[in-house]
Amino acid sequence: MDRLLPPTWRPASEAELEAALNEGAFTETPKREAKQQLRGSKDQAKDMASFAIDGGLIVVGVREVKTEGRFELAPVEWVDQILETPARIAASSCDPPLQVSVEWLESERPGHGYLLIEVPASPLAPHMAGGAYYGRGDREKRRLPDTEVERLIRARDTSLDVVRTALREQVEKDPFPEGALAHLHVVALPSRRIPGMFKAWTAAEDARPLLFDLVRDGVSRRTRERAGAAARVSPVFGELVSGFRTAGGVGIASQLSTSSMVVREERDLRLVVRERGEVSLYCGRAADRSDGRYLFFDGALAFRVRAFLDLLASLSEDAGYGGSWDVGVAVTNTHGVSSWDGERASSPGTEYDAERYEQVTRVPQLELEKPGSATDRLVGELLRSLGNASAHTDLLADPE
Repeated sequence: MDRLLPPTWRPASEAELEAALNEGAFTETPKREAKQQLRGSKDQAKDMASFAIDGGLIVVGVREVKTEGRFELAPVEWVDQILETPARIAASSCDPPLQVSVEWLESERPGHGYLLIEVPASPLAPHMAGGAYYGRGDREKRRLPDTEVERLIRARDTSLDVVRTALREQVEKDPFPEGALAHLHVVALPSRRIPGMFKAWTAAEDARPLLFDLVRDGVSRRTRERAGAAARVSPVFGELVSGFRTAGGVGIASQLSTSSMVVREERDLRLVVRERGEVSLYCGRAADRSDGRYLFFDGALAFRVRAFLDLLASLSEDAGYGGSWDVGVAVTNTHGVSSWDGERASSPGTEYDAERYEQVTRVPQLELEKPGSATDRLVGELLRSLGNASAHTDLLADPE
């Protein structure tokens, strides 16, 4: 063997792939596997799930000649949906849903080429496929024993303790601790800490224009359209116009206390960006009281959390950050709320029987491009408890 390929190697052309094969440099490793053809959906799901712990590459269109201990080109024929199929299987047949990127590499043989399926290391690993968890051995997938699955899940959950603490600290600083309404708290921290991540924002003489543009342009059109009327439940993002400074960061709010104006709970919406990388959102009206009923704006909750993830995507791009985010959501003063439904004004649904809802998760950068699954992990359990999650599936999923 003349050379070894780095673990993160991926060919940019058929010629580069062929050279690696001819030199004997291409081998199957814990982070790389060759497939002659795309397999059935169940096997594909297991293969992709096995790479999710540490990441890896599946090259489809390479045949192993076992008798000679080598690999050779075997380009596959282009068919409709060939690029979409692996991504759809990873999202629908892996639990939690797994996001992968798929690239087509052209062959000199007309109508043929190679599929490069890149599975990034998932912060949600391990992923289940076909009722079992899989990881990688030296050359192929292996079924994980229960003890290893428990260790991986325990390590994953422990890694979220920092954002969980930050979320609870924000709740403790609620500007209306004795308020009459449910309040929404959202906090995000970069999984990989970068000192001075948003220093450019705090160093700006006036950060209000930066924050105003972020809110105006950062929430995607797709999120707004899917939310429909839920995006117009007050207070709305368009009301974020008043800039302010806070410890270690800058913010923009729907209202600020002045000598002539008192901040009202039901009108309070705030977004804060801190130099160290923390981003937070607060809303003082996640529910409201009307005619003796306590109604929860569940659609607005799903919209605000999904919109917040959109803003994280914009902030990541601005900071040149490609890593994951640890995100936490808390909704306080929830006891007795029931789902608001304009068509059910006279008969509220199931009442929530806990004082508070809390959830944390890790969101890969790739998932921020389609944040439905992450939104579901953060607030789906609450909406299902209220019996109205089906009304908001457009915000909790991103069908292919």
